[in-house]
Amino acid sequence: MPLSRPLPRTQKLGLALGLVALLLAFAIICIAWYTHTHQPVLQKINYTELRQLSDAATAKSLIVDGELITVVKQDGTLAQAVVTNSVAQQEIINAFDHQHVPIEFRSLEPGLLSATLNWVITGLMLAILGFVGWRVYASMGGGQGSFPLADAQGQQPVTFDEVAGVDEAKHELAETIEFLRDPQRFGRLGGRAPRGILLSGPPGTGKTLLARAAAHEASVPFLSVSGSSFQEKFAGLGAARVRRLFTRARKVAPCIIFIDEIDALGRSRGRGGDSASADQDQTLNQLLVEMDGFEQATGIVVIASTNRPDILDYALTRPGRFDREITVGLASATGREAILRVHARKLTLEPELDLGWLARGTPGFSGADLANLLNEAAIAATRDNAPAVARPHVEYARDKILMGAERHGFMIDESERYATAVHEAGHVAVGLDVQHGDPIHKVSILPRGRALGVTQALPERDRLMKTREYLEDQIAMLLGGRAAEQILLDTMTAGASNDIERAVEIARKMVAEYGMSPLGPVHLGKPDDPHSQSLLDRIECATNDIVNAQMQRACDIVATRRAEIARLVAGLMERDTLDSEEIQGCFGRKAAQQAA
Repeated sequence: MPLSRPLPRTQKLGLALGLVALLLAFAIICIAWYTHTHQPVLQKINYTELRQLSDAATAKSLIVDGELITVVKQDGTLAQAVVTNSVAQQEIINAFDHQHVPIEFRSLEPGLLSATLNWVITGLMLAILGFVGWRVYASMGGGQGSFPLADAQGQQPVTFDEVAGVDEAKHELAETIEFLRDPQRFGRLGGRAPRGILLSGPPGTGKTLLARAAAHEASVPFLSVSGSSFQEKFAGLGAARVRRLFTRARKVAPCIIFIDEIDALGRSRGRGGDSASADQDQTLNQLLVEMDGFEQATGIVVIASTNRPDILDYALTRPGRFDREITVGLASATGREAILRVHARKLTLEPELDLGWLARGTPGFSGADLANLLNEAAIAATRDNAPAVARPHVEYARDKILMGAERHGFMIDESERYATAVHEAGHVAVGLDVQHGDPIHKVSILPRGRALGVTQALPERDRLMKTREYLEDQIAMLLGGRAAEQILLDTMTAGASNDIERAVEIARKMVAEYGMSPLGPVHLGKPDDPHSQSLLDRIECATNDIVNAQMQRACDIVATRRAEIARLVAGLMERDTLDSEEIQGCFGRKAAQQAA
């Protein structure tokens, strides 16, 4: 069994204090219980009853403790009364003395046991309060443990060689690395190096890896913190954390401070009048002061990452704080191939597996998506007991990511299975007939995710600009399933609901954002912006015209491809899934040339 890791020093101290407090509390409870169980029977009486006892011969002794007079009877029971008047008290004492009852006067000073208990209880309370306060302070981020320091010379350094596909971003960071290596060089002629660099881009594109690689290349310490870690339930702690972070950075300078997801901290101020918004604004104000307050030659560079640069406060992104904004976007086909080669270093791949082919077939994949793709392929190869990861494993992983996992245990009626095959065949027929659409890669009627069937079209290249013809072909292909239902099945199913939703969304963007309609250049802007009802009605009419025109186009294509669609449906009913070569054969075309 693996050895357990030793507890931190602070945790050991907390456990020791808790154990001592528990033992003290147990001792006090035992003493109180013993004292309570061994006390004689006590009876509270008034002054009249006390005078009657002084006349009777039943008293064994009398104890006077200030205003408290206790009579010990012959049977061992106690009778106790409070006499505040000194004259009346003296009369009682004289009456008992006349009966020759021994009288004991006790000092008003506390006894040894009482004093000890008082000191023990007071010390216990102080220890408990101190322990609770220490735990609250630790939970609020007290001490230096709040901001982990990752040394650039650590056990698992990240180099620029491990960050592929973002060559432009690495080039932008080169000057920052030179500044951290030699801070005095940039001040020789009066200039200064960038103080802050904002990395923006979609999730999974390598923004955090870039920051860690920059710290390693510059051989400086790396302070990492997330934007949400500055938000606490106690007001004012966020600003204190910012001050503590920069205080520590000055001690280890030159260094890099990396703030991940800074949009949680740097949102625009003045969004609300509640206390939470006010505390967040105070935290942001402290960050603004710290970033623009340290000296130019201190060697502190702030690198932050975000997926939402549009919601950041302008005072944060202005020159002097974040001087540069580096966009870390999705990699091109060449970049994706470089990313795949980095992640494939730890895997055993077949020599025939072409990573360039895989890169061309994964447009829109981020670095994290590509890493997940290869990991899923390795899992599939391990499950098949294969000696290495091969092309079928990679295709299986890609289909799983793009189309969802197959639901083999899902039972579907034969008539519904046939309707699904016709629906998907309609998509394929239109997709093959259009001129500007993406090539059809695979079609399947195996239930995946929430869909009963899937038609997969993969672009041959990265599309940076989408033309009107391409968008119209997309709409026509999406409506091809509904067209096949109407013409070949003479009915309509609910399976086309998502296709219609996506088609209408594309058509509405063509009208209201891209200006690709007879209405001309129209842009609605934000949903909350005011618009006339007349304009909205005209946009809806133009959207419906585009959708209806492409629906008619899809129906015409399906009507002329009945025989090919019938062959494709028969193949799907027999084998469930057909690849590109089999699809081309059903439509009487030459098989598409695929890269090995």
